[in-house]
Formats: sequence, C-alpha cells, structure tokens
Amino acid sequence: MISRRGAGFTLLELIVVMALMGIVFFFAAPRFEGSALFDDSKQGSRWLIGKLQSLKEEAVRTRRQHSLVFDLDTKRVWSAAESMRAEEIELAMRRAQPIPGGGRVVGVEFPPDTRIVSGRAEIRFYADGHSDKALIHLQYGESVSSFLLEPFLTQVKTFDSRVGFNDLR
Repeated sequence: MISRRGAGFTLLELIVVMALMGIVFFFAAPRFEGSALFDDSKQGSRWLIGKLQSLKEEAVRTRRQHSLVFDLDTKRVWSAAESMRAEEIELAMRRAQPIPGGGRVVGVEFPPDTRIVSGRAEIRFYADGHSDKALIHLQYGESVSSFLLEPFLTQVKTFDSRVGFNDLR
C-alpha cells in the first residue's frame, strides 16, 4: 500500500515560506529604487531603445524599409514604413508623440559630420537587417544622454553624457 502522507506541503509550511519571502522583499526593495528599472527619468531612454530595436525587427519581418522620424522643433516622434501611402504618412505625423517621461531629442548625428539640431531627422531601418548609423541625443533637464545605433548590431549603446562620433574613436 502506498502512503500519501508526504505528497504535499501543509498550509502552515506555505504560510511560513510566504512570510519569509515577504521579509526578504521588504529589505531588498529599497535597493532597487535608485536603479534604472524604477527611475522615471529613464522612461524615455527605455522607450527609445525599445522603439529602435522594434523598428529594426519590424523591417526584417515585413521585408520593408521603416523609419523613425524626429521633429526636433515640435519635440515629437513618429514612425513610417516605405509601403505607407501619403495619407497614412500624414496620419502618422498627426499622431506623433513626445518622448515619454518628459525627455526630448535635442540632436541626431550621422557620420562623418552631419549634425541635425532643428527640423526633422530620419533614421532608416532596412529590410536586410541593417540601419543607418546614428547618434541620438536625449535631454532630461540639464543632463543629456547619447544613444549609438550601429548598422548591424541589435543592441543600442548608451552613454550618460553627450558624445560625438569623434569621441568614439
């Protein structure tokens, strides 16, 4: 005959484990408050990195060129695809949104010496998986961060200060 006595946990054991986990989280949570995971000023940075990576993936998936357009004067961003008609592009421009978290793009650089600080800057993502090489400068208050988009790499490199292509050599 098979005994079923040791087949599970008692309610008391589960309560004790849950209480211990609660105590551990209570003391561990303050350590995460200052991290980028919970920092509101980094919300725009996370959004921008995610948008750049998703557009690169979308271009490969759909086998069509996509673009991320920054209007530096109105501080708004939108995306477009090469398959969009003029009316669809106009709608995308009207639906343009600011960078989440209150940040704003203050400049976009393309190698070797192209710097755009007003008007529109467009970064293209191609169907074969590469993109334009670009440095995007995102400002929060007085601090500026830079994001390097490499043509064939999926990861976006971030810098906690404003850098140029000359600084990267």
